[in-house]
Amino acid sequence: MLSSLSAMTLAGPRVYFAMARDGAFFPAVARVHPRYRTPGIAIASQAAWSALLVLSGTFEQLLTYTGFAVVLFSGLAVLSLFFVHRRAQDGPRPSAWGYPWGPAIFCVASFSIIVNATVTAPGPTLAGLAIMVSGLPIYWWTRARTNSAKVTKAASNVGETNPIAHAGLDCESVKP
Repeated sequence: MLSSLSAMTLAGPRVYFAMARDGAFFPAVARVHPRYRTPGIAIASQAAWSALLVLSGTFEQLLTYTGFAVVLFSGLAVLSLFFVHRRAQDGPRPSAWGYPWGPAIFCVASFSIIVNATVTAPGPTLAGLAIMVSGLPIYWWTRARTNSAKVTKAASNVGETNPIAHAGLDCESVKP
């Protein structure tokens, strides 16, 4: 459990940081500390969320809640291999060990664990699912803001004759 906590403490803030940098989360989370060059707000957010989780329930509830999320998204990530493989018919296809049987077995096992967790511990499992779903409005809001900013920027560049300037690039940094 300690190794999992350590891994999520390191990886979690980087996910928040990348999402914010890409416009899918609050912009303040993408700030980098000027001295330490770390995503300080993202790390503080992860620490606050972790503290809230630790104080909100028993060890078993926390394990079920977090395990549910990890297994769900791992299963979905592996399931995406089938969609990407089907769409990449002309170009190079992604490969996975034992494709298609290895990923298929992993997906069946993952989704079996999800169903079992939902049946045996519906409270923590559904609470975890509710928390994940509650993040969707924030995601949609930040994406809409990002997309409207891109449209505004593109509209302001419509009269540009220089294609590099029209693309929003710095003309001085691009050499012919």
